[in-house]
Amino acid sequence: MHAMPRATDGPVAADRPRGVLFGGPDTELMARQLARDLSDVPIGRMSGQSCRDGSREDIVRRSAKLVRDWLVNGHKPAGDALTELYEAARSAARHGLAAEDTFRACCGAARAVWGTLLESSAAEDRGSLIPHVDTMWAFLEVALKTITRAFADQQDLPSASENSRATTLFARICAQSPPTIEDLDRAERLGFPLVGPHCPFVAAITDGSAAAHANMAARMRAAGALACAEGHRVAGLTRPGFDWMVFLADSGLVLAAQPPTSQAALADTVSNLHDLVTLAGRAGRRGRIRPDDFLTEVMLANSHQLAEHIMQRVIGRLNAEDPSGTLSQTLQCLAAHGFDRTTTAAALPTHRNTLLYRINRIEKLSGLDLGRHAHRELARLAVIWMETTKAELKSGGEPVILDSA
Repeated sequence: MHAMPRATDGPVAADRPRGVLFGGPDTELMARQLARDLSDVPIGRMSGQSCRDGSREDIVRRSAKLVRDWLVNGHKPAGDALTELYEAARSAARHGLAAEDTFRACCGAARAVWGTLLESSAAEDRGSLIPHVDTMWAFLEVALKTITRAFADQQDLPSASENSRATTLFARICAQSPPTIEDLDRAERLGFPLVGPHCPFVAAITDGSAAAHANMAARMRAAGALACAEGHRVAGLTRPGFDWMVFLADSGLVLAAQPPTSQAALADTVSNLHDLVTLAGRAGRRGRIRPDDFLTEVMLANSHQLAEHIMQRVIGRLNAEDPSGTLSQTLQCLAAHGFDRTTTAAALPTHRNTLLYRINRIEKLSGLDLGRHAHRELARLAVIWMETTKAELKSGGEPVILDSA
């Protein structure tokens, strides 16, 4: 690698970065976007699905803050700031993210901060930014050293290398990558065949720690599965006939496993299983979960633009005229009780005449006729997606963002 220019540790030469970057950029939004752009492994569409993607977000978030602070203050990061990046890199290694992908996240964060700086500067001011380019290179040198040390330390832990090996092989099989000599070596070491048939699965222990999931993944590998610990979730492949009974003895386990699946469909299937386990966990379900149990929710997650359109078409119009949410809550109760007015009035509870008045308002504002089956189904889909996105808001604190990729 070529020697990188070093940034000065003294005050910045100009105040332009300080003025542009002191209040931004939005590192949270940047972290989520870059994590999605950099992701190359199958994950679910639900927000916060993948711990590996979460590791990317954390690396991007911390890297962006380090670069921004360095540009603003003109001082090389040290102490606690680098310790946080080191621990984030160890977490990324623990969750199966490759060292090169972790460094890519740092590079992406640095480019994003620099891009924000350029876009926010007038053309005549950009010449004054040239001295600050050195800061970007210097940060990458610091990040590379920190990541290298963190990954070396993490790999010294028991089973870390085996989980990393399984994670890499799992990603390559799902990506339909031509097998390499390294893949053959990984498969031989793990005792798992590269050639199918393969049965994808995703499992999670309710309220289980990352260590508990790492231990479960190790036990699954010992039983013949290609199992990858992803923080608070385990995903992977088995051969047909794998015995899940010993694992289902754990009363807190949520398991979604599919029969033999073609390699071309593995990535999408694993994404669906991620969503399925997330939805089942939120619903308080345990044991083996089947796609039919949450078929509508998973279908909506696969067509998030259509789902958002339906919800805005129905719920959005109601909330626009009734910010209190009374009408949307009434529609939610109607859908839960099969649009039976008597049971809905008792469940709310409210007087039947009050319910009839609300139904009239719902129909007038939404343009629906709840006496028609097709319109009831549209309302039901809107309610299901509203409940799903509410769960996202509660768990993540941000509006739901679902990716179809």
